[in-house]
Amino acid sequence: MEDNAKLMQLEIEEKRKLPKNLKDKISTKIFQDLVVAVIIMAYFCIINITYYKLESYKFEEYLKYFALGIILFTVISFEIAYRKNSINIGIIGIELLACGILTLYIPYIFLHTTSALRVSIMILPAFLVVYYGIKSIIIFKQNQFQYRSNLSDVKEIVKETEKSSYLDEESTKTYRAKIKEEENIRRKLLSEQKERRRQREKHAEPRNKKRRSKH
Repeated sequence: MEDNAKLMQLEIEEKRKLPKNLKDKISTKIFQDLVVAVIIMAYFCIINITYYKLESYKFEEYLKYFALGIILFTVISFEIAYRKNSINIGIIGIELLACGILTLYIPYIFLHTTSALRVSIMILPAFLVVYYGIKSIIIFKQNQFQYRSNLSDVKEIVKETEKSSYLDEESTKTYRAKIKEEENIRRKLLSEQKERRRQREKHAEPRNKKRRSKH
């Protein structure tokens, strides 16, 4: 049993490396985020170009259409996330929803606020690069942590099993030693009883001879 536990521990240590199917799963999640990141960054770049190319009233009208389109994609992504029970797609839906809401306010920001706030929207794609880079790292680390945590739980079970097996073995040894000790004591008592009986018979023999001689 102890050898089996050690082999299982070695196997767990080997499995601490992420398996191919888990790597593929993580890569799929990161790829989905990167696709969304590229689309959103391209979208905001188009908004910036549209701002400089169109009149103000047309700019506002176009952004209303953009916002409606994004909200439509948001609803679709939430539906897919619900059907597939996918947290990652649900988060993407929330990100799209945030973009849709921001799109509704962009005409006001671009046309009626300070230049500093307008510039912050224009350089938003650069912030998105940082955001999605950090998000990809978090996804990888989170999946790696969950995988290794599961391995740690299995390892604890192996340790408990090995410990229980060791305790059973020790109990068996103690029981056998106790039985052997009791057997030795019993043999010693029987031997002493035989010796005392032999001594009594030895002392009783001369007296018996005297009695016979008198008769």
